[in-house]
Amino acid sequence: MQITSHKFGTFYNQAVNKIHLENDRGMSAQIIELGGIVTSMIVPDDKGVLADVVLGFDDLKSYATDSHYFGALIGRVANRIEGAQFRLNNETTHVDANAYQGRHCVHGGRFGYHHRVWRMDKTEKTDTYVAVTLVLDDKDGEEGFQNDVHVQARYELDNNNRLTLSFFATASGPTPISLTAHSYFNLQGHDTTSIANHSLTIFSKTLLEQREDRLPNGQIISTEGTRFSLSSPTLLQKIVSDGFEINHSYVIDETAQKPAQTLRRLAQLEAAGRHMQVWSNESTLHFYNGHNLDGVKGKGGTTYNRFAGLCLEPKGFVNGINEPAFPCCIIDQETPYHHSIMYDFGNASH
Repeated sequence: MQITSHKFGTFYNQAVNKIHLENDRGMSAQIIELGGIVTSMIVPDDKGVLADVVLGFDDLKSYATDSHYFGALIGRVANRIEGAQFRLNNETTHVDANAYQGRHCVHGGRFGYHHRVWRMDKTEKTDTYVAVTLVLDDKDGEEGFQNDVHVQARYELDNNNRLTLSFFATASGPTPISLTAHSYFNLQGHDTTSIANHSLTIFSKTLLEQREDRLPNGQIISTEGTRFSLSSPTLLQKIVSDGFEINHSYVIDETAQKPAQTLRRLAQLEAAGRHMQVWSNESTLHFYNGHNLDGVKGKGGTTYNRFAGLCLEPKGFVNGINEPAFPCCIIDQETPYHHSIMYDFGNASH
């Protein structure tokens, strides 16, 4: 087991370090303090051949100017807030309108958690895992959100080839919260440029129906008999060849007001002898098939075009703070937030 760190660059006069986690089976992950971004995830296939399975960049400047949220931690509220405002305790809060020509807030605003410098708080090394904890103090007024939020994000890599991200957050007063991670996966290797040969299963038969601006309309609908049906292993070849765009939240738990106590298996992805299961205690899984990638210049000179990678983002209900039909997680001084995401490359069933 190994854990090391070194300076990666500077963001707005703040030093940004890169942390390297590696287990005894060849799997490793690299994380930078800017955005808590996972810059690489090297995973063996069933023959032991290694590949980097997440899209990304070689330098800090590219992450600082990235508009696709490659590998980043997302908050204070993941996905969209309609009208970039919400009412809580009879008070209207206006947040950064960084999406849809200034109409909505997406992923916490222009300087959401993806564009903040987190700080390495502690590292851990044992015989069975290595871990790093990053911390962020999200102050009252940042991007318009009220009250202070203190967030810990702990990445743990174990010898079972599982990378687990655990969020823990406390607040000085009431605030909505929904945190997630935004890695783009390609299990053939980030430089193979297409997810067409991937098989995906999402363990859900319902999703949030959307309007044209990708905001949910308040309806939870069945996916059975539609192109969104992924509840059994589905090859993505036709979705890619048809240019079919999926950027939708699949429902795991329709009633949860906060993350559950235990992790649930949300999805399984398979390609090129690699198998990844995604586990989480959150209530929805957002599947984005990378249709907006537009010739991004990535690691090693690779160009990422449409469908070069896909995102599997566990989180709360989109726009839950504004949609009466949806639950919404509110934390305050007495109510903390805890969300864990596990990427399991070691025990996926074939």
